[in-house]
Amino acid sequence: MSAAPRVRHVREEVPDGWRRYVHVLAVCWRAAVAEQLEYRADLLAKTLMSMFWMAWAGVGVSVYFRFTGDIAGWSYGEVLVVVGLFFAVNGVRQAFFEPNQDRMGEYVRRGTLDHVLSQPVDAQLLVTLRHIGMHNLVDPVLGLVLAGVGLGLLGRVPSVGDLASFVLLFAAAVALLYALVLALMALGVLLVGAEDLGQVSFSLVELSRFPVQAYRQPLTTLLVVVPVALLTTVPAEALLGRLGWWWLLVSPAVAVAAVAAASLGWRAALRRYSGASA
Repeated sequence: MSAAPRVRHVREEVPDGWRRYVHVLAVCWRAAVAEQLEYRADLLAKTLMSMFWMAWAGVGVSVYFRFTGDIAGWSYGEVLVVVGLFFAVNGVRQAFFEPNQDRMGEYVRRGTLDHVLSQPVDAQLLVTLRHIGMHNLVDPVLGLVLAGVGLGLLGRVPSVGDLASFVLLFAAAVALLYALVLALMALGVLLVGAEDLGQVSFSLVELSRFPVQAYRQPLTTLLVVVPVALLTTVPAEALLGRLGWWWLLVSPAVAVAAVAAASLGWRAALRRYSGASA
């Protein structure tokens, strides 16, 4: 009599350490992408709209240069680089941060945050990066393309050092934006899910659409201190080859400090959070 076949139970192992968080995010993002791919016509329409608005922004900027040769010392091609980086940074915000920030009010009001806090994963990770907006994933690419068009009009090819500086500063800009969103989420916990906090992050990013030098004093100084300039103006100067070396130290340091401060604020807000049943 032959023995019954042995059934092997295969259990997917979750990695330890930082790889565990990468695994969790990968699972969440795959689910989000699969859900949004069910509406492919909507995805295509929003992608076409992104292309339209980017082209419209490039044409709109050209109107200013019909009457002047530069704006605060920035030529048309140089401004296009800044506008392109604005679309790239804002695309990251819309794709990775906005879908999560918009859900924060619902988490607090409906008690979903209680469930998130009970998971064996850092709640900050799940709350800030769990969802993605797939239709905005193309925006950072389109923004970089527009920045490339600006460089092409200038006839400039960035050096390897310029590109390395840009990558570092762009990463710092994304980290700074993440800190802003996390701080607003913490404030949403304290204010019991305020609805208009998402407009704050959009408004600050919107200020980075043009070089900070285009604004009048004391607004220029204020934008550097805030620091909105680190989102687009400083990375653009790296591509244009006129960046002061100290920004390579200041910008990452400010970004790290901002993320650390926002994380402390998030933990402080959770300590004051009493749960949905309170």
